[in-house]
Amino acid sequence: MMSLAKIFCLLLAGVALGWLLHDAIPIGGLLQSPASPALTPAISSPRYFSAGSVADFRGWQEPAPPQELESAALPSAERFRQLLMEQRFEMALAYYEHALSVDDRYQLTLQPILEQYLLFCLEQCSGGVFVEVVNVWLDTYYQDIPVLLLLAEHQRLQRQPEEAASTLQLAATYAYQTDQEEKVNAAVQRLVQTTDDALSRQERWVELLGFYEYLETIDLDTQEFLLREAVLYRVLGETQRSQKLLLALQQRDSKSNAFWTATLDQELSRISPLPEKFNRGRRAIAVTKRGDHFLVEVTLNRMSTVKLLIDTGASLTTLSLASFADLPQANFIYRDSRMFNTAGGLTRGDVYRASSIELGEMQLSDIDIAVIDYPAASNVDGLLGMNILRNYRFEINQDDSLLYLQPR
Repeated sequence: MMSLAKIFCLLLAGVALGWLLHDAIPIGGLLQSPASPALTPAISSPRYFSAGSVADFRGWQEPAPPQELESAALPSAERFRQLLMEQRFEMALAYYEHALSVDDRYQLTLQPILEQYLLFCLEQCSGGVFVEVVNVWLDTYYQDIPVLLLLAEHQRLQRQPEEAASTLQLAATYAYQTDQEEKVNAAVQRLVQTTDDALSRQERWVELLGFYEYLETIDLDTQEFLLREAVLYRVLGETQRSQKLLLALQQRDSKSNAFWTATLDQELSRISPLPEKFNRGRRAIAVTKRGDHFLVEVTLNRMSTVKLLIDTGASLTTLSLASFADLPQANFIYRDSRMFNTAGGLTRGDVYRASSIELGEMQLSDIDIAVIDYPAASNVDGLLGMNILRNYRFEINQDDSLLYLQPR
């Protein structure tokens, strides 16, 4: 048996050796080594990514933190990126806000990561994931122009041109700087061009005219867009509306552009001198005045009657969540989730397809309806939007409280 003296000597030697090596090995090296991937926390695979796309996203280089702030205790760009990849968007937002509370220069580091993730998500994520992260972000940073532009691009790619236009109109109100305004204008031009090209190839003139009418309603029109609208009126036989719009453009013409002046004259010369047939298939529907708006009864799926405010500024017909919950769900088919520009700002809503919708004697099939969680006014279930109204020439006789509809 080892003597007590030997044991004491060994303990004393161990203490001395430990003291000599105290500063030789960093504590962090014992916890985790860059050469030891097994010790690196695993990043869980996102639910909607393919393996190849995840590898591409992981290949990003982490931006350097603000100068003179490097410290292990400070926010990490890699951690922010990881939270986005794991689709923990609420936590990512909280992490971003914490970073800005430490130093607002972290915005220069973290904002590009968010935008890169959204660009990545445009191609690789499901639409629901993209909408989810944008909804979380814009709920706090509602004036974020780059994110609004990416949302509009997502809506364009999803063939939601009116929603994209509405988002760009909102972005235009926040574009205080010249470069921001130029980017918004470029996005509007791209949206209009691609929408016109796609619908023209398919000769979907009614839908295309409705798109241009919507641009005019939300004050996103230009004189070129109005000219195109006038041409479409003529194509659909609405010659008086075409002539009226062209004459208004001609009255505003400064004559400084000879080509523009000649184009207006040429389009006016194409207007048929024959009188327009107004009353073919025209029907009148009783409406109720509600403030500055008018309320009309609509039948959904041939079984449920709802009261909707006529709103040309609404891209889709909408129902409040409470009103929708009271309806039989059998003939509604879930489509997707989208972002909508409402009176209260951008908000998320679910889109359902109704098998039919009736306004008086008029009936349409397979109509999309947005269900949004907003407080509806008393005895009002939602809004009658342009996806219904664009199918008709419509006007309201305020004296007689009648809505006149004529199929296009």
